[in-house]
Amino acid sequence: MRSKRERGVIIFSILLLVLAACGGGATEETSEPVVEEVVAETLDSPAVTTAKAINTGVGVTEEPCPEAVGAVPTGANPSQGCIYLGLLNDYTGLYAAVAPALEVGQRAFWLWVNSTGGIGGYSVMITEGQDTGYNPQKHLEGYNAIRNDVAALAMSIGTPQTVFILDELDADNMVTAPMSWYSGWSYKSVDKGLVVEFGSAYCADGMNAVDWAADNSPVPVKRIGIIAYQGDYGGDWAAGVRAAAKTQGWEIGWEYIPPASEFDVAQAAGLLVTDPVDAYFPALSPSLMAQVMGGAAQAGVTPLAMLAAPSYNDAFVQEGFALKGLFESGLVYTLAFVDPYEADTPGHAAMRATMANFTDSASTFLVAGWASQYHLKGVLEAAVKGGDLTRAGIRRAAANVSVDSDGMMPTRTLGQDKADKETSIGKPDGSILSGTQLLASKYVGKTAAAHDWSAGPCS
Repeated sequence: MRSKRERGVIIFSILLLVLAACGGGATEETSEPVVEEVVAETLDSPAVTTAKAINTGVGVTEEPCPEAVGAVPTGANPSQGCIYLGLLNDYTGLYAAVAPALEVGQRAFWLWVNSTGGIGGYSVMITEGQDTGYNPQKHLEGYNAIRNDVAALAMSIGTPQTVFILDELDADNMVTAPMSWYSGWSYKSVDKGLVVEFGSAYCADGMNAVDWAADNSPVPVKRIGIIAYQGDYGGDWAAGVRAAAKTQGWEIGWEYIPPASEFDVAQAAGLLVTDPVDAYFPALSPSLMAQVMGGAAQAGVTPLAMLAAPSYNDAFVQEGFALKGLFESGLVYTLAFVDPYEADTPGHAAMRATMANFTDSASTFLVAGWASQYHLKGVLEAAVKGGDLTRAGIRRAAANVSVDSDGMMPTRTLGQDKADKETSIGKPDGSILSGTQLLASKYVGKTAAAHDWSAGPCS
């Protein structure tokens, strides 16, 4: 697995030198935060006071974090204790091509946090990643390998995979940041208050894709198709597309939503060719997205395409990619949970400052990795404030705490049973480092605006 991340090792080695040269190392801090009282909490209330002492448990040590994971530096302060986070990634499955960028973004985030003081006298370190192969059973195996060593999970990739281990997470009081945007993560009835969601839900993105296209499409749209994986990624996206199509009075000509393991590129591309639509709304992996679009294009069929975020990779608009012209044709648009790399927010600026001069990547997946850790950081800070860094204390802090991301995403109160609906809309553009030209930030169409988000998940 390390060979797949060798580039990341080089990146972080250089980054550590940059931080040291700029005086960006973490300052020494050994004292605990002190105020007047400690307040006992329940799992249904937030940590709201600063404690005199901090209780710790599994995955939290007074000993410092290792200097590196493999050959990747952590930036940890040797005078601080360590909070260990686990990582369930996909190095060999559907998302293997983008897994390194996700991980680079996450490790870079905590390197930045550690270099600016850490969290309450602790540095934070992500342990060696576990390969899930985007398979629920392997996901459980990966979790079992680390469950006794970490305080929380920096990432659990995939909705069905995370749902598959949810009972185990519940038994362990193990909070996780997801790498999926299922609307159910916003509801305790689904995630038991364990999934620290971030960004707009697939369902909201599907709604906003239709409503934005209705007002901005370069071609008339009346009849559409939906291509997606069966389950909470494609199902959630499709539910949003259907709702907004009804709002707009559009006909859904067909849907192709098989299980991911049974997805047939020829059948998907064949539908576009044999049963023409004005636009289609895919929720796939990047590799299958390119194959479907390329297959239809070979037959001369290029309808408007509104892509769910995980369907797009900036590699599609790099020089030499066969479909670069098609993706930049003005008939392809992307929907995402957060604005691209170049966006003007303090969070994006911190990310760019951390990444500058040592990597030429600025993909959506790099941004996803970085952004995914912001709310987890807020949860850990709340747990420190409440004086309880046990896994139960971290879970309690996640139940009802306001978290922000330095403007990358709207400020959010976790545990509010209400999904985020603000979508970033862009179009592929190889002249921009991220490969995405931002067209609309935090867009909310009329369908998402009118939807009752307190009613529960879309699918």
